[in-house]
Order: sequence, then structure tokens, then C-alpha cells
Amino acid sequence: MLTTESEGRNASPNLYETDAETYLQDHALGEEVFGPLGLVVRVSGPDEMETLARGFEGQLTCTLHMDEGDTGLAQRLMPVLERKAGRLLVNGFPTGVEVADAMVHGGPYPASTNFGATSVGTLAIRRFLRPVCYQNLPDALLPEDLR
Repeated sequence: MLTTESEGRNASPNLYETDAETYLQDHALGEEVFGPLGLVVRVSGPDEMETLARGFEGQLTCTLHMDEGDTGLAQRLMPVLERKAGRLLVNGFPTGVEVADAMVHGGPYPASTNFGATSVGTLAIRRFLRPVCYQNLPDALLPEDLR
């Protein structure tokens, strides 16, 4: 394990390594980290890789870095990963998120389908709205955009 010094709001990158058994026993290793940090989890083979994938919490994205020879293993992992994440990628890195019609939160239900459980995508604005009905109000009392 190699660590770097961080000062104030400047964070230097850190890369850590563990094995699947340790990862699955320590919930903190799977927590989200904001900043330049990587965790490599080493597995002994395909069976342990599938066990590891089954142990994942819900994620926004899952990425498979693979070549053609890994297709069989990827096919085995797909049914597991598509229940864990809202976006699956191969040999790439997920984009950031923005408020756009084509963007969804991803992740397990309800985040991917319920605007009340996400802050990503155009429907997310509903999460922060409180409807108000104006009945029989004269125009002078209505909000400007309703006049």
C-alpha cells in the first residue's frame, strides 16, 4: 500500500490493493470515495470474480476491461452486473452526469426509475419541487410567470 500526502483541498492520488475475501468482509472497502483513489481487488479466478460481483452494493456504473478472450467470462458476469448497476461499459470510463433528457441516474431501483430518488436527469427537478395550487386568485396575486 502506497499513500500520498494531502493538504487542505488538494488530494493526491492513492492506489490500494486487497483480495476478494478481505473486500467482502469489510463493508467500508466498498464505500464511495470522492477524490483520486483506486482500489484493486485481486481474485483467484472466475468463480471468485463472480462471488465478488454478487457481493457488490448497487452502483451507478460497472465497467469491464476485457479483450475478446474474456467474452465468456463477461457473459457469465452480465446477469449479475446488470442487477447491480444502471450503466454497463466495456473498455471505457463512465462519463460525468448532467441534467439532460438522455441522462439517468443508474443504480438499482428506485434510483434508475423514480425521479424522487435521484438528482440526475431532467425529471430529477421534480424531487425539489413542491406543487402549489392557486384557486380563484386575481392576476395581481399570482406569481409573475403565471400571469
